[in-house]
Amino acid sequence: MCRCFLDKIFKMAAVYLLTFFVLLGVGITCGQKTTNATDQKTASDLQNRVFLLEKAIGKILTGNEHANLTNISVLKIPRGVFGIPIFNGTPVAFSATQSVSKSGISIGFILKFDKVITNLGNHYNPTDGIFIAPVHGLYMFHWTMHCYHSGSSSCSTSLRVNNAKKGQIYSGENASSYHHTGSNTVIVEVQAGNHVWIQTEDWGNVDIYNWSSFSGSLLSVM
Repeated sequence: MCRCFLDKIFKMAAVYLLTFFVLLGVGITCGQKTTNATDQKTASDLQNRVFLLEKAIGKILTGNEHANLTNISVLKIPRGVFGIPIFNGTPVAFSATQSVSKSGISIGFILKFDKVITNLGNHYNPTDGIFIAPVHGLYMFHWTMHCYHSGSSSCSTSLRVNNAKKGQIYSGENASSYHHTGSNTVIVEVQAGNHVWIQTEDWGNVDIYNWSSFSGSLLSVM
């Protein structure tokens, strides 16, 4: 029932807008004393303007140049119209975890979060653990590490943008059989084509559990 109501409101607003421009054009036409040939030309121009207006509104709401206002559902309008950034008609966001726990990892290793939960736009590659920015913008990245320490050891990872360190998590404990979790969120400007990943830093005798995760989204196009 809610969807039908929203559709009706949307279509009524579009109709009222079009009616306003039609009446405006008709009023101007009727107020002019012209010949039949001129009237026909004015009517043709008015019809063309209404068509262009419908096309412009449809493109603004859907991103599709061939959108028909009578067939547009308000619930199917891309969210970028209302302030949520999109790229090529799709929001940019991903979230992934590790499918299994991992051990024997060295320093400088790029972590591969291979169990994808969300990958809008398919800009994150679970095979190599790298996100490639599709557009220059402001991005937000978050990652959580759940590590198992065996003896005196440390578990440290960093967020890298084209190998430049933008954030880091560190956890360590002089204890045996110790679990530790750390998280970090970074908001950073990223250029189109830049690679973003999570990399191990200080490391030793540590296993990574599959509760670890990596996610990111485009906040604003720049």
